[in-house]
Amino acid sequence: MKKKWIAAFCAAAVLCAATVPALAETATNATTGTTAPQQQMGGPMGQMGPMGQMGQMGRRGPGGMGGQMGQMPSGEMPQMDGQMPGGMGGQMGGMMGGMGQYTTADSPSEVVSGETTNSAADLAVNRAAATKITVSDTNSDIKITEPGTYLITGKAADGNITVKKGVTGVVLILENLDLTSTTGATLSINKESQVKVVISGTVKLTDNENPDDETSTDTAVADAFDGAAIKVKAGADCVITGTGTLTVNGSAKNGIKSGDETVLVIDGPAVTVNATNDGINGNYDVALLSGAVTVTAGDGAIHADRILTLGKDGSGPDVTVTQCTEGLEGTVVNLAGGTVTVNASDDAVNAANSDDLFADTLTYAINVTGAKVTINSRGDGLDSNGDINLISGSAVITSAANGGEAGLDFMGSYYVSDDFDLTNNSGVAFDAGMGAMGGQMGGQMGGRGQMGQNGDLGQNGPMGTQPQAETPQPNFFQRIANWFSNLFSKK
Repeated sequence: MKKKWIAAFCAAAVLCAATVPALAETATNATTGTTAPQQQMGGPMGQMGPMGQMGQMGRRGPGGMGGQMGQMPSGEMPQMDGQMPGGMGGQMGGMMGGMGQYTTADSPSEVVSGETTNSAADLAVNRAAATKITVSDTNSDIKITEPGTYLITGKAADGNITVKKGVTGVVLILENLDLTSTTGATLSINKESQVKVVISGTVKLTDNENPDDETSTDTAVADAFDGAAIKVKAGADCVITGTGTLTVNGSAKNGIKSGDETVLVIDGPAVTVNATNDGINGNYDVALLSGAVTVTAGDGAIHADRILTLGKDGSGPDVTVTQCTEGLEGTVVNLAGGTVTVNASDDAVNAANSDDLFADTLTYAINVTGAKVTINSRGDGLDSNGDINLISGSAVITSAANGGEAGLDFMGSYYVSDDFDLTNNSGVAFDAGMGAMGGQMGGQMGGRGQMGQNGDLGQNGPMGTQPQAETPQPNFFQRIANWFSNLFSKK
């Protein structure tokens, strides 16, 4: 998610600094009889709070949801003990409240369905007529150059299966197969080919290439690096189906990788993917329609450059992401059925594309239209560079609630139907909840400044106490700089 609130905050701080009344006035301390610079506690600037129109969300979401929006975690914000001029805290909170407006929609934005089938899905499986191939350490380089059905079984410590470029009508029945490769993908489906992969029994495919080969100065070595156990190249049609168990180990980089203009479909088997980088990564569309998929990844779990689809018409796979940085990602993410559990150290579900490859034809969106979603994230829960549509199904979101991270983070519109069961334990991030942050910051920094007027969703932070008259004035700007430095160093 591209955050714009940092620059806005800095601008607010600068403007506040320019308008703070001089603190040269003195007042008599009623207790000690001494005089000291007068604190502008709750000065006129505190009245800017009403700019934050944050109360609307609470009226659409579940009870109590609105009150959590934009909160800073307990203890994160340094306590100013009333030493921050109230007017300045009030002004800053009010200005941030004004920037915190967001859009709630009365109906969902357009839900874009990706192509969830391809021509390979229609290929007939004729097991009786299959050509049987047994791989071994002496027969480990299998090349498919003609259409047909092939039953491949056996074990090899270093080998691979390759479907030649442009060959269509290929059915590969992988049955009780254990194949490892050090020279490329264990299963390579080349450009513009058409392959149905049927998983039968227990199948394990492991990519043990040298990760350094990807950046080798030897061009031939670098070009030969596949960086995936299963690689589906540009323009190929590939469906992975069957009733068996498939384990994919991407020890060099990715687990499963598909190329440009390729729709990768997984429909049926129990698939476990372990990868040092991405679990499943598609340059176009990825669709998981049924079965069970478990991913443990060093970076992204399941990524599609264009459309990522899980499930169809309310039914779908059981998808579990046990560990990752980013969880599910696509320009459009459709969670249409099944159960989805994501444990992520960053964003759990993300509608984004770092290169904006399809932004001219698609609106960034997360659409939940039937799935049961459970999220545990140290970043955002649902994070969209555009819209979030919660139409049917359910979501339980537990994520960070600080520094711009929260349960819901969107830059477009947000819709939740009355039938959707949403439990958001982490509020809304700054892109949609800046006003609530302003309310809390005003309360914390502005002493008795009137910052409770950010709207129904804003919560005042703890009020600072009136300092003793002889207390020296701290360097406020240094405190804020240190706080932000500590905040971002934790991310």
